[in-house]
Amino acid sequence: PSVVQGQVPDSVAQASDSTDEGMSAVARRVAGAFSEGNANRLLKPSADRIEISLFGARTFYSSAQALYVLREFFRRHTPRRFVVGDVMETGTSCFVRGEYEQGRVGRPLQVYVRLDRPEGKAPWHLREVRIEDSSD
Repeated sequence: PSVVQGQVPDSVAQASDSTDEGMSAVARRVAGAFSEGNANRLLKPSADRIEISLFGARTFYSSAQALYVLREFFRRHTPRRFVVGDVMETGTSCFVRGEYEQGRVGRPLQVYVRLDRPEGKAPWHLREVRIEDSSD
């Protein structure tokens, strides 16, 4: 698995490519956004409506609302690092699964991200973010 170390939330710093060689650009974007706590990076670009599920509470948001929700998540759960587990790209859909380690001591959170390419063209648009506690 690829590991990307955390940085200040919503910073302009980019994730180092030296730790994520071999990852697709979309996987680097997701990993960098979570490791930096950067909601802007995760959301640009995004679908008109984004599904966000935090610890079982699922809601659809506009991109402006999703920005606020994800910033608040990163504020409450300061990033330490993000480890990419699986990346699956199939035509117009992409799924990224990983583990999000918080600044506080505790079990990592499971993260699932779904993106799509409208009409099969780049770039990938964020469609869904699901974050849940790790299962035993």
